[in-house]
Amino acid sequence: MIKKVLRFIYGYLIVEISGNALERFINQLTAQGINIWNLKRISKDRYQARVYAAQYKKLKPLVRKRMCWVKIKRRKGFPFFLKNTSRRLYLLLGLILVFFFFYLGSSFLWFIKIDGLEQVSAERINQILLGSGVKSGIMKKDIDLQLLEREVLKNESRIAWVNARWQGTQLYIRVVEKKLVEEIEAGNLYAAKDGVITKFIVLKGTGLIKDGDTVTRGQPLILAKADERARGIVRAVVWYEGYGISKTDQQEILYTGSKIRKWGLKINDKIIWLSTLKPSFKSYQRKREIKTFTKWRNINFPIELIKEEFLEVKLLKEYRSKETALFLSKEKALTEIISLLSPGAVIQDIMVEELASGADNLVKVRVIVAAEEDIAGF
Repeated sequence: MIKKVLRFIYGYLIVEISGNALERFINQLTAQGINIWNLKRISKDRYQARVYAAQYKKLKPLVRKRMCWVKIKRRKGFPFFLKNTSRRLYLLLGLILVFFFFYLGSSFLWFIKIDGLEQVSAERINQILLGSGVKSGIMKKDIDLQLLEREVLKNESRIAWVNARWQGTQLYIRVVEKKLVEEIEAGNLYAAKDGVITKFIVLKGTGLIKDGDTVTRGQPLILAKADERARGIVRAVVWYEGYGISKTDQQEILYTGSKIRKWGLKINDKIIWLSTLKPSFKSYQRKREIKTFTKWRNINFPIELIKEEFLEVKLLKEYRSKETALFLSKEKALTEIISLLSPGAVIQDIMVEELASGADNLVKVRVIVAAEEDIAGF
């Protein structure tokens, strides 16, 4: 590692040596104290090697005596880098200035974005920020984000939460407003679903049913008194029905990763293909993407670029037992039913019935679930 660093600092040349009796010539170089490394034989009468730039002049007398030729292929190291850079001094200075001003500009606040406002106006938040000394053009390090969050909460009672963070040179402020509790309106309680009542307790209002009654969706349960909303606990057993179907032989599509792509131009209704590649795959899926040129001064170009891909696929067949297919069918039906249950529902009974599917490779079931849940609604 140290040798590599020293060679870079001193500078070296990648040279090509050609001629007769090169082995003797290279041994003579070593005997004369010329440091040579990374020696590679390119052909019978040609070698490639690396030598320090300062020792290159010592090669010339030896080359003449041995009737050999040395050609510089590349120059490496810090001296050559410095020399090339000095030729582009103004370009280098320009890049340094660009990076300097970019770094300097990124240290200031230039933009403010406020998100989450509904009732409070953006002007109101900007007034609070201005009162805290926050405005475009000030240094980012002069802004205490936690103190700024407290100031916004302190000066605006309609805001419940504030988060301030930096996004480059933009101050991003996310707020959550307080939700005002709406005035409770008078209203009756109705049945949201069909079911058999298992638990009925009236907290406010007049009850119209009792335990064990069968109710239908939309039926009144508790009548509200004047200027109040009916309240109560109404639980009932509700029945759900779902169906599931599964195959004993399942076909799966597997992508191999191989694909062929071709391009075309669509001019009006005519397509001109730029390549005529055809897939050699036995099975593939076809994918087409059309890119439309953007409008220019309200002018629509009737040209579209088409990219069409052919993705190689393999079809794998998976065989299942009838018991496995029956389980998967039941699982599909139950998943459908569970999505319909109300929060807090308790499943009391599950009944499964296998149905005729009309095909040997299909298993179809009907699932009936009895669940106790709250069915009261306004």
